[in-house]
Amino acid sequence: MIFDTLDSSEQAFFAQSLSAQLAQLGLDSQTVASFFDARQLPCPMPLLKAKITLRGVAGGQALYLVATDKNSQTDLMAYCQKNGLTAHTWRTDGDGGAIYHFIIIKPL
Repeated sequence: MIFDTLDSSEQAFFAQSLSAQLAQLGLDSQTVASFFDARQLPCPMPLLKAKITLRGVAGGQALYLVATDKNSQTDLMAYCQKNGLTAHTWRTDGDGGAIYHFIIIKPL
């Protein structure tokens, strides 16, 4: 399971959020090959962690990354546009504040 670094309640939350978004986008659940939890990491760390994690993601597969730094949206979307990656993003709000979700798909 890609969420093995999270506790069980967080696993359920992120799995549900990801499943709903994948269904909305018409993407198969097997598309997401990797997960990175960048919550509480300040800018530019979510972008740097995404770059490193994407090295291990095959073409046509995706990285699911979550972050709490609002600047991560601008940084990650600009990086994806510049590098030909497809990115889908959404936001959820919880007790700890906003969480920014990213599905970043590498081209084939």
